[in-house]
Amino acid sequence: MAQKVGNAKNILVGASPLFISSTDSTDTTNYVDNAEPGSTAAAAFVSGTSYTTTLNGVTSGTFYYRNVGYTNNGLQITYNPTYGSVTVDQLLDTAKLFKESMEVMIATEMTEGTLENVLTVFGQGASTLTAETGFSTGTVNKTKTLGLAAGALGVAPTERQLIAVGQAPTTTDGDNSKTTERVYYARRVLSVQQSQFSLARNNPTTFPVTFRLLPSGDTAYAGQEYGKIIDRILA
Repeated sequence: MAQKVGNAKNILVGASPLFISSTDSTDTTNYVDNAEPGSTAAAAFVSGTSYTTTLNGVTSGTFYYRNVGYTNNGLQITYNPTYGSVTVDQLLDTAKLFKESMEVMIATEMTEGTLENVLTVFGQGASTLTAETGFSTGTVNKTKTLGLAAGALGVAPTERQLIAVGQAPTTTDGDNSKTTERVYYARRVLSVQQSQFSLARNNPTTFPVTFRLLPSGDTAYAGQEYGKIIDRILA
């Protein structure tokens, strides 16, 4: 009798669109803490509609998620716990491990050189990006400017929220395959590592960024302090 050794439909291939919250922690009036996927603040799930389509349909307002556009080298998610060890005389190997620290990172390369993306890579607050009236409609000689802020000693880095939408394992109901997607959500992300880009003759300018995730201290999110991964059945 043949035995099933695996399910190829559970193999994940493909890039994920990346969305960053339009406002950030420096905007105390409009920033929404914990704007989870499917919530009113982020955008409700719509039956039969990919969350990418839903988020792309919201491009204005006091709070929304902005599509960063094309990326390169995918999204690299690093989940890095550090453990200490306890040794005892009676055992040759470690008797016990205990968690000492935790670090979660998400890295990618943004390939669209919008000032909004540069601002995100530099980890600056939204207030450092200003546009003259008429710039968005293409009025000649109007400008948009990103200030390169030095910040101040002791000031906390700018925090944002992140959503990515990708492929999920195909669930089955009998013999009927389902259309699915996976939604990744990070509650607190900070661009805190060095980012270097070049203006070169023969190569495109890309903007590497590494986000450090920080956990929420809200007890309402116990067990999902960094965020969550959601699998949705679309059809």
